Amino acid sequence: MRLYDHPLRAALHEEIHSRPPVALWPKDRILNQAFLLDAKDRAKQIAWIKSICTKMNQPAEDEHVQSYRMVELQAAPHRMIVKWELHGEFASISAVVQQNSLLNASHITNRPQIEAQVNQVLKGLGVAPIHESGGLRIAAIDIAFEDRELFTDAEQVAQLFSGNTLLGSNILSSKKAQLWTDLQINEDGYISYLVPHAGMGSRQAGRVARRITETETYRMASMMAFPVAKGLSHPLRLAEAELANLSKEISNAQSKESISPNQDGEFLQRISILASKIEEWISEHGLRFTAAEAYSQLVNKNLEELNETPIAGVQTLSEFMDRRFAPAMSTCSWTQRRLKELSDRISRTTQILRTRIEYVNESQTQQLLASMDERAQLQLRLQETVEGLSVLVLTYYAVSLIIYTAKGANVFHLGLSPELIGAICTPVIAFGIYRINQIRKKRFKKA
Repeated sequence: MRLYDHPLRAALHEEIHSRPPVALWPKDRILNQAFLLDAKDRAKQIAWIKSICTKMNQPAEDEHVQSYRMVELQAAPHRMIVKWELHGEFASISAVVQQNSLLNASHITNRPQIEAQVNQVLKGLGVAPIHESGGLRIAAIDIAFEDRELFTDAEQVAQLFSGNTLLGSNILSSKKAQLWTDLQINEDGYISYLVPHAGMGSRQAGRVARRITETETYRMASMMAFPVAKGLSHPLRLAEAELANLSKEISNAQSKESISPNQDGEFLQRISILASKIEEWISEHGLRFTAAEAYSQLVNKNLEELNETPIAGVQTLSEFMDRRFAPAMSTCSWTQRRLKELSDRISRTTQILRTRIEYVNESQTQQLLASMDERAQLQLRLQETVEGLSVLVLTYYAVSLIIYTAKGANVFHLGLSPELIGAICTPVIAFGIYRINQIRKKRFKKA
């Protein structure tokens, strides 16, 4: 690396080399298990694999960097490998053990011995067995890779699966390998697979094993959303019916001439409760549905990479998934879509209701302003009436003062009648007071 290289270049480049498949030998047996993890189980898993690496003198990197470890517990010819992969919400642990002979009976006949053999080696290292590494098991498969003659029909291989109905196909473009399974969970929790092949390369076999294990693990991880979707089916129907009734009531109220603010408040309260319920479902289950969609895409991708071609009279794994797994994922996708569409409909209904409430409030405001204007007009008329009376009152008092003054002036024998003086002054005073009021009004209006 050069000084002018981006600091993340190496890490980003090495991502394409992460999680390499195990190079498998002709008689390798793979016991793969996936465990769902919470925060506590995640730390326990990391401590478990670190302990194995320490005992086997293989340094383990920090858990934030390292999410994949492959440790050889025993060397050839009795090779035993443990492969550990940490994913977002689960960890996958595979035990790869070399078999001495080909299968001549069902997988479960010798699977307990293989598990006991692996756990015995781990016990010798002072490490807990795989099933105690942490988490709850969500998937477990047993894959036997055997370099043997390919089967021509299901009857030849049925004895290895206790006579159950089989799924089978030729895989890879070369058709030099087959995939057989009954896709049934045995009493020990494993699903058995048999991959007979004629000279398949070790790296190619490792890639096939990874596709099979990832198909089963991602299938189960995605199916975790299915019970959630079924559980939401009835509540969603009720919520949709409630929203439809509420929208109808709002429409009926809109067509009426009279407006009831209390009714609009009740509508708003009901739709707010419904909206909070839907948002709670989306917040609680949205991530699960999104993860299911991503996992199902990985399932389809791995099935496509197996490149299955049918064997006469036998259903392929891809065909089985199309008929059984795909409908379950469609149910989850449809439930997620219903949640989103219901949320959108509630938003639109809320907007309509808020528009109606704003219209009602505006109408009430206009009515209030009209009422205030009417009262102002009444007050103005009353004020004008009071002003007219005030002119009379003020004129009366002014004339009375003049008459009293004239009577007092008769002491000097001026010869003027006080009543005559009052009569002459009355129109002059009244007009003067009236003009003063008019001038005051004009100045008030200008101000």
